[in-house]
Amino acid sequence: MKVAILEVRYAGGLDLTDHVVVQKSSRLTLSPRLSALLDILEKSERQISMSVKVDGVSYRVERKQNGDYVVGARRSYGERWLSRLRLFEAATESQRRLNGQFAHLLSAWALVGAGYLVYATKTWDLRAIIETVLLCFTSLTLFVVGHICFSDVHRPDR
Repeated sequence: MKVAILEVRYAGGLDLTDHVVVQKSSRLTLSPRLSALLDILEKSERQISMSVKVDGVSYRVERKQNGDYVVGARRSYGERWLSRLRLFEAATESQRRLNGQFAHLLSAWALVGAGYLVYATKTWDLRAIIETVLLCFTSLTLFVVGHICFSDVHRPDR
């Protein structure tokens, strides 16, 4: 028997981390509190990933028909990063608001850069024109991305 760390990620941004016991048969023993919580969350949340970390190595967790959890195959490096990237698709309201503000900030700086380029360029060649157009296009694109981030944010106080 070994004590390991169970990590469960949900689409809503919820991350559960708890200690579990790994039996010699690769079966996981969860605390009654944790298994009751997982049963409740199974009805209301979409689970992204479930993994267990044993001696610093991350493994997938599989659920059998009888409800037991067992240690599965070792998770690859790409799979671990993919599960972290999926959290961006399920950002919370405050995260979306911050992403929108950041996109608007970058949009403003791209527009400032385009203005500086127009002001500082003495001889206009094809390179200077392309750089200015690309900075303006980047500014407009980031401005639209910022508005898309704000489109899902509902603020009843305004």
